[in-house]
Amino acid sequence: MSDGPMHIAIVGKGNLGSHLFNGLSKQHTPYFVDRNLHLQSATDLVIVCVGDHRVSEVCAALPEHMLVAHTAGALPIQSGTRSGVFYPLYSFTKNAALNWSEVPILIEAKTKEDEAVLRTIASCLTQHIFDIPSNKREKLHAAAVMVNNFTNHLYTLAYEHAAQHKLPVEILHAIMRQGPGKAIELGPKKAQTGPALRFDTPTLEKHMDSIKDQDVQTLYKLLSASIQKHHPKDEL
Repeated sequence: MSDGPMHIAIVGKGNLGSHLFNGLSKQHTPYFVDRNLHLQSATDLVIVCVGDHRVSEVCAALPEHMLVAHTAGALPIQSGTRSGVFYPLYSFTKNAALNWSEVPILIEAKTKEDEAVLRTIASCLTQHIFDIPSNKREKLHAAAVMVNNFTNHLYTLAYEHAAQHKLPVEILHAIMRQGPGKAIELGPKKAQTGPALRFDTPTLEKHMDSIKDQDVQTLYKLLSASIQKHHPKDEL
C-alpha cells in the first residue's frame, strides 16, 4: 500500500459518488469512471456507487486483481477475491452541505491487507470507522431506514395534513429539529411523549377524525398502538 495519495476510481456520479469525489480529493486522487469502466493503470481502489440492482453486474465486470468496494448497505460483500464494502451510513443529497467528520463509514474486505486500504481511505474522511460484516450491516441498514427514511416520510405526511387544513408548516420546524437531538441525548424510549404514551383516548380520536387519508389513519393507529405496547400503563 502506497504512503502517498491513492488513485481511486469512482463508478457513479450520483449523490454519494459526488460527495466521495469532493471529500477524497483533499488527500487522494479520485476520478470518475464512465460506463465503459475504463480504469487508469495506477488505480489503487475502485468504489462502486451505483444502484443496488447494478452492483453485482458492475463489480463482476471489473478486473479481478483490483480492489473493488461497493457502497450498498443492504447488499453482501461480492464474491471476488479482492471484494470489499465501503458504506457511509448517511443520507446523501448531491448539492446539500456535508460534514464528513460526522459520518460513520462501515468497511469490510476479504483480506486484512485490503481492509487496511479501506480503513486508510475512510480515515481521511472521518474517525467513525466500523468493521462490520455483511450479515450485521444488512440488519443495521434496516434500522437506518427506520430512523431516516420512515421519519422523513412522516414529515411528508404531516406537511400534507397541515396543508389540507390550511396550516403553516413552518410552525412544525422547531419540533422537527428538536426530536432527533432529544432522542440521541435521552434515548428514544425516554424521549417519547404524546397522547398515545398518555393513553389519551379522546385526543387520539380527535386526531383520527381530522386525518382525511384512510391510509394515514391506519398508520396513525398502528404507530399509536406500537407506542402503547412499548410503554404499558403500569410503567407510567
